[in-house]
Amino acid sequence: MEGSPSRIATVITRLVGTAAGLFYRVDTHGPRLPAGPVLVAANHPNSLLDPVLIMRCSDRYVRALGRAPLFDQPLLGPVLRSLGAIPVYRRQDDPEAMHLNEHMFRAAVEALQEGGAIQIFPEGKSHSGAQIAELRTGAARIALQAEAAAGWGLGLSIVPVGITYSRKERARTPVTVRYGRAVGCADLAEAYRRDPVEAARILTTRIEAGIRRQTLNFVHHGDRELVEVAEQLYVREYRWVPWRAREQLGVRFPRLQRFAAGLEWIRREAPEEHRALRRKVERYAALNERVGAGEGDVPPRFGLIPVARYIAVRGTLLLVGLPVAVAGAVMWAPVTWLPGLVLKRTRPDYEVTATHKILALLGGVVVAWALWVTLAFFMGGIVWAVAVLAAAPFCGYLALQWVELVREVREDAALFLRLQGRPDVRERFARMRAELAAAFRRLEERWLNEELPPPPDADNVSARGSVDTARVRPEE
Repeated sequence: MEGSPSRIATVITRLVGTAAGLFYRVDTHGPRLPAGPVLVAANHPNSLLDPVLIMRCSDRYVRALGRAPLFDQPLLGPVLRSLGAIPVYRRQDDPEAMHLNEHMFRAAVEALQEGGAIQIFPEGKSHSGAQIAELRTGAARIALQAEAAAGWGLGLSIVPVGITYSRKERARTPVTVRYGRAVGCADLAEAYRRDPVEAARILTTRIEAGIRRQTLNFVHHGDRELVEVAEQLYVREYRWVPWRAREQLGVRFPRLQRFAAGLEWIRREAPEEHRALRRKVERYAALNERVGAGEGDVPPRFGLIPVARYIAVRGTLLLVGLPVAVAGAVMWAPVTWLPGLVLKRTRPDYEVTATHKILALLGGVVVAWALWVTLAFFMGGIVWAVAVLAAAPFCGYLALQWVELVREVREDAALFLRLQGRPDVRERFARMRAELAAAFRRLEERWLNEELPPPPDADNVSARGSVDTARVRPEE
């Protein structure tokens, strides 16, 4: 199973991974998984979709560890077993079953000794906290046991992974999956022989540091919105990003991470300035929302040539794609209603809302596809059936892209019309943006003069805070 998954496991992984890639706009960053035994340790913000995204974005087959109760569910259980998933028995699920984790440890160690890759979520729970939760020692114990059983010559690689969603409960929002540099644990052989518990603690700290370098962590939930707005206006004020451009979350990530670190520094070192700056950014965000500018911000002016180019390019795309988009909408529009209906009936917890949505969407797509192919067969025979079989997903995907382009154009056009004859509003935005950007620049200089350590993953950030493109693996 480790080296070459079964055919059914391959089909399921690709099917569910494709569904996740359609539900979210996914981009992947970081080095590829190394050869040999690999333990992927990731944060866990989104229930069952986190392991799906790791399977989709990894260039190797990665077995998952999952909560034991999931294996007893009538539909999900057989799927997990066919994927080679390993059940984990948690105290909050069944305190009397904790002893069965011996089998989990044994299965995970055997998988690694056979050269396989497994994924684990050391937080031990899915959550929506502003930062990663305290890590359990399970991942470290598996790694140390595997190395010890191999005489510390296994060559195990532990790869920290950060999964960051923009709005995890909403369809077609960005998500970035970031792979960090692999670390080993063979250097802890002597520590493990002296005290296995202390060795596991040391390795857990090492794993946590790796995951933190690949995630956004805030003290308060509201800090993230503050950081996103600050980064958005800053990069446009200095012309690092074009006006009205929508960047991938993964491309923005290093800058967001640096702004988050700066926010904590100013909160700690200059609380009064922090409060004043926060109020200014909040006012800017409120004004941005009032005019409906969105992520692209408000340009200081609308040039004739850029506007004409915008109309020509996007207008052509909308006109050319209209027939296919209409066909796709007719075929798949009923399916898009399913997630909402399912949520009304199931009323899931927030942590599994997206999981319920994507499962409903996937089931609806399969059923609708089969119905359209069947209808085509009875109307026109095998030729029509084959044509619909091939055309249906193509039309659906183009319709999805067309609708997103319409939303983008509608937002841009509404902003353009709303600001016509209102140079005072554009000037107000420009004045506030310049003032905030200058404040950020001054604070950055003070921060650097404190001779603090470089920001996380600084070697992958250029002078403008962009990701080193050699390490980017966009998935979509």
